[in-house]
Amino acid sequence: MISKFVMKSSVYVIITAAGKGSRFKKDKNNKPKQFLNLNGIPVILYSLLKFQKLKEIKGIYISAEPAYFNCLHSLAAKYKISKLKALVEGGKTRFDSVRNTFNQINCSGNDIILIHDAARPNISAGEIIKLISYAYKNGDVVFGCKVSDTVKKSKGNVITETIPRDNLWLVQTPQAFRYNTLSKAYIISGSKNYFTDESSVVENAGFTVNIIEGSRYNIKITTQDDFKLLRKLLK
Repeated sequence: MISKFVMKSSVYVIITAAGKGSRFKKDKNNKPKQFLNLNGIPVILYSLLKFQKLKEIKGIYISAEPAYFNCLHSLAAKYKISKLKALVEGGKTRFDSVRNTFNQINCSGNDIILIHDAARPNISAGEIIKLISYAYKNGDVVFGCKVSDTVKKSKGNVITETIPRDNLWLVQTPQAFRYNTLSKAYIISGSKNYFTDESSVVENAGFTVNIIEGSRYNIKITTQDDFKLLRKLLK
């Protein structure tokens, strides 16, 4: 349960859905993975429904290609996603897409912004609450899973180094940041747009980012195997 202090500020969500998914084999209609049907409904709808049902979430913003705006409006109407505030055209990179969407949010500096990949449909309500609670108590935070396998560095097919895994994490979304923190981080980033997630943007600006244990079932769809596994998990 989130404390009364948390409720003094609002939480907004940015869902990233503008990616092309170049590593994922498309269906015959060439749809990106986030719009493919998974057990009968589009992948992105799983996240939309989770955020819609949480009272802590005040608004949802989606970064997407304009070609999918009608699809998203139809989903919002059919499934009563009343918290959807805006659809924003994606940029050339993930960084551009999220920043463009962030700029459409009008909120207080102490509010929390969650950024979540549309291609991660198996995030649970409990995990989202855990992240929000931690963010309010301790500051900017991301989910991750500690690396359990041995990690090797190679040159071509030749191993050149074994990397200690004790402090290595595989980072996930959602990620949670204060509005003011993210706003300042975007200003400091200037013309740079090579960041692969928002924690990298915030780190680049010199802010501290915490990491807490997430779920190994919070899988991002990258390959057909991921899609098949999630089909079983989400039944």
